Amino acid sequence: MLDTLRGLETGTIHPVPQDHAGASLAPILEREDALVDFTRPAQEIYNRWRGFQPWPGAYTYYRGKKLTLHRMVPAGTTGIPGGELMVEGNRLFVAAGSGTRLELLEVQVEGKKRMPVADFLRGTAPRLHESLGMS
Repeated sequence: MLDTLRGLETGTIHPVPQDHAGASLAPILEREDALVDFTRPAQEIYNRWRGFQPWPGAYTYYRGKKLTLHRMVPAGTTGIPGGELMVEGNRLFVAAGSGTRLELLEVQVEGKKRMPVADFLRGTAPRLHESLGMS
């Protein structure tokens, strides 16, 4: 982008009009588009989440309740199935596709306030091999 802006400023590049015959409209987002699919790689989930801010956001299900994912980051690799939870101290990770994982930083359980993951873990201790995504 910087090269393009410099080129426009110096006059070394020239804008080219878009070919409207090849253009298409993006589909309208629906609330259901925010449901996280943990078979996708962590970076793809993270990019979708960023693109869906502030609406429709991102959510999944945990113990039959909707769990809104307010903050997350890709966090390396794992060898466990997508959706499975891993707790490391006060940190919560969820396995994603292609052997990747996400760290959840801030969540909101249906009917409760938004909270840091450390608070979520104090109130809800995930069991071994427990997963996200089951409604």
